[in-house]
Amino acid sequence: MNLVTNIQKYSIHDGDGIRTTVFFKGCPLKCEWCHNPETQRFERELQCDKEKCVGCGTCAKICPNDAITMVDGKPELDKEKCQLCGKCDNFCPQGIREIVGQEYPVKELVKELMKDRMFYEQSGGGVTLSGGEVMAMSTDYILQIARKHLKKKKFRLPLTPADMFRMINLKQFYRM
Repeated sequence: MNLVTNIQKYSIHDGDGIRTTVFFKGCPLKCEWCHNPETQRFERELQCDKEKCVGCGTCAKICPNDAITMVDGKPELDKEKCQLCGKCDNFCPQGIREIVGQEYPVKELVKELMKDRMFYEQSGGGVTLSGGEVMAMSTDYILQIARKHLKKKKFRLPLTPADMFRMINLKQFYRM
């Protein structure tokens, strides 16, 4: 499963020109200094900023699976019961809950990226694929994004892999 955690528009630090950076979810490294720890796991997950929680209990009341219980005025999540339905996210008055990781079919992702086409063309920018660890994603998925859609339009497409990746995947990408 290829999950996207964020599509960051107007990125000017991830390559030449104005870029859109796609952050994928999943990295085998688990570095303690990771800038994007929400991208480490290879699955969708519910995140909660517990420091900002006021302990209102709305999330526990609204959860249809009883996956959230209040313990000492703070919500505790039972990951076994949680179905990632998003109700606690939608109804949290503080807005501190978020389901991280969304599946994007190639066509839908490229369509979203092409919304910024005029910025890429004017600035010499393009799209950056990042992570998590982009080279830990399905090679076919990444190649489809690159070969069939973005490279055809002559946009620059840098990858920002971590120090560990499957060399065969990287060779396939650069053979295009």
